[in-house]
Amino acid sequence: MLEIAKEAALQAGDYLQSRFLETHVPDEELHNDVKLPEDKESERRIIEVLQRQFPTHTIFSEEVGMVPREDEYLWVVDPLDGTNNYFIGFPYFSVSIALQHAGDLVLGVIYNPVANQLFWAQKGKGAYLNGKPLSVNRRTDLRKAVGTYIRGRDTVTKEEEFRFTQPFVTETKRLMRNIAPALDWCLLANGWLDYIVMQRSGIMDVAAGIVIAREAGATITDWQGNPYRHQPFRDEDDTSLVASNGPLHEKISSLIVE
Repeated sequence: MLEIAKEAALQAGDYLQSRFLETHVPDEELHNDVKLPEDKESERRIIEVLQRQFPTHTIFSEEVGMVPREDEYLWVVDPLDGTNNYFIGFPYFSVSIALQHAGDLVLGVIYNPVANQLFWAQKGKGAYLNGKPLSVNRRTDLRKAVGTYIRGRDTVTKEEEFRFTQPFVTETKRLMRNIAPALDWCLLANGWLDYIVMQRSGIMDVAAGIVIAREAGATITDWQGNPYRHQPFRDEDDTSLVASNGPLHEKISSLIVE
């Protein structure tokens, strides 16, 4: 299953890379989002690979929604994570594929075609970047910490975002908003980032990243400090999480103001 997920991600990512520098004509442009034909074509290629190999598996993907089958396996697909970045020519986007089995996240693959970075992880078997093992860093100084903020598209107002992020902006070295959350989790997994704060965001965008970061040793909790426990996927759910390298977790969590 891991190798098939890699195949699907690579096929879709290589297509996206071939189209990246073209002039994109959106199918729809919204206040907080944009829909591109490249989203749908990337999705089509991924679903084709998955259905050819696993015809009984259920698939949930951003564009087509749920493709139900009678099986305990559910693939969660974001065919172009960072669509707005892709649209404006900012080279920070990815293909994200996760697998839920019997209600638990067990596999994640994320491909960044611009940098030729293929991240993957299986539950209990570690996380990797192009075959190299990943591990979070051990930074302890909050003032030197760099993190990212992830928010739901339509669940957080700009005023709420401003209030929530202020403590992180002032108390840590830098808080970024990259608008491609799957890759953010990979940066944490490889020790390039120190923390992530997520406010009422859907799990679909970050499911694969959670598997990768967790297998690389990241600490992941809800805002109350309870260890993250994956709930069977539902599209309408949104989740607030904090993730870190571990040593910084208590300090980062103390900055959260609900």
